[in-house]
Amino acid sequence: MALRKVVIRSAVPLAALLLLLLAAGCVAPAAAPADTGDGDMMEAKSELVVAVAQEMTSLEAPLAAAETNCNGCLNVVETLVTRNFATGEIVPLLATEWERIDDSTIQFQLREGVTFHDGSPLNAAAVATSINYMFEAELVSDLRGFIGGELSAEAVDEYSVNVTAENPDPILLEKMYFVAITSAKQIEEDPDSYSTNLVGTGPYMLDEWNRGESIIYVANPDWWGHDNPDEAGGRVSFDRLVWRFLPEDTVRAAAAQAGEVDIAQFVTPDQCNAAMGDDGLRCASVASVETMFARMGNQKLFEDVRVRKALNLAIDKELIVETLLGGAATITGQIVNETATGHNADLAPYPYDPDMARALLEEAAADGVDVGQEFTLASRQGLHAGHVEVIEAIGGMLNDVGFNANVSVMPPDTFNPQFSHNWADLEGQPNWVAVHLHGNEILDLWFSYVNYFTCGGVVSLYCNAEVDALWEEARNLSGEARDMKLQEAAQVAYDDYAYGLIAHLDLAYLISEDLNWNVKLDHRLQAKEMSPK
Repeated sequence: MALRKVVIRSAVPLAALLLLLLAAGCVAPAAAPADTGDGDMMEAKSELVVAVAQEMTSLEAPLAAAETNCNGCLNVVETLVTRNFATGEIVPLLATEWERIDDSTIQFQLREGVTFHDGSPLNAAAVATSINYMFEAELVSDLRGFIGGELSAEAVDEYSVNVTAENPDPILLEKMYFVAITSAKQIEEDPDSYSTNLVGTGPYMLDEWNRGESIIYVANPDWWGHDNPDEAGGRVSFDRLVWRFLPEDTVRAAAAQAGEVDIAQFVTPDQCNAAMGDDGLRCASVASVETMFARMGNQKLFEDVRVRKALNLAIDKELIVETLLGGAATITGQIVNETATGHNADLAPYPYDPDMARALLEEAAADGVDVGQEFTLASRQGLHAGHVEVIEAIGGMLNDVGFNANVSVMPPDTFNPQFSHNWADLEGQPNWVAVHLHGNEILDLWFSYVNYFTCGGVVSLYCNAEVDALWEEARNLSGEARDMKLQEAAQVAYDDYAYGLIAHLDLAYLISEDLNWNVKLDHRLQAKEMSPK
């Protein structure tokens, strides 16, 4: 067969990108089984098997905000709102409508007749309990840091709930796309199970989590979406979902070629090309909101701007993209692509100049900076296809100009806790440069800044008073004023070489020809958007 490969590489404005994705068939409504006519769940559905790159470390609901942190969890839990990637709009899900009460508060009207998997009802009190618990409890995932501030919720009546940000927040609605709602009954009666037993309202229920091997979900016969597939964003087409944890991309690709899985997540362009002769597979390589970057730890070394600049100049980004990533990325000089508010078109990628990098390190060393001190160049296992080769290449490039980096690829349960440090947390801060991915699904640079570029950011190892002041000015702005202020902040951080900026990634999958699935910009693996052919 001729391989049906969808490739969208250039970073373009959101409207244009969405049109391109739509034209390429990447964001069309998910193909669904034939309607039975009575709204009931279809009979005889089968099993969907997906090979994923990472295993979750916990089933806490906040981890569902990122697909790679909790693979498949959005099949179990749902949010009040979601995003229609065909239009870019925020649309209803568990909430049917909403109204801005003031600059900090939105009132949501909830969908009636929805139940959690434990049989308890979805109502305003349950939603308030779920949201408040995420921000009050001591959890593995700090949703407060992830979305940039604390939220609280209060029931107004049976199906009306107010959600309030701690500060005026023009993108509060967009943030709700990340806030998964779970059972208040579980929180109140069995909170110890919160990290191991995910209880939501979604089309699938947790069946079993076989640590180190797989997680299994089964169809929810009582899902509200059976009678409302258009409003729910899809249908239940499978009795059972099996997510297999296969961290090596070669193993995932081989499983797809052997017919053992229906989807292999995050494969390389070479693996896509190798599947061209397989009549049972197609490859989809689709633009994402993920940016590869290097976060510089070790303040004694990287507090010197010459050292930060040297790191950026030492990395041959074009070589990485064209050779190791097979062209499935776009080199960049900023942490968001053109889909995001605050993207600054004037920020070109830092050039590759190893000679200048060596000179900068020599100059810093002459001033007493110990540029030869050892540090770990760290990455998380299963980060993306080909990531081991990428981090090894970066390590070689850094050492070639005079750094002393030791490469280490770590499992998530080792990497994640050590990555979650602020610049002021000197005692707990690892001696790392972490090569990682940042996804900006909110499509607003403020979301990136609040995590990585502010003195108080939950995972920020960068602190610049000028950038913080600009960020604070942008916080309450909207429209063009917000866009321009965020661009200004991005320029200051760029000139200060705040982070090692590498590339915006495309992400690729091997997909069975027997499966209907159109990959969206957020790359979430939601089975309701898939169906057998």
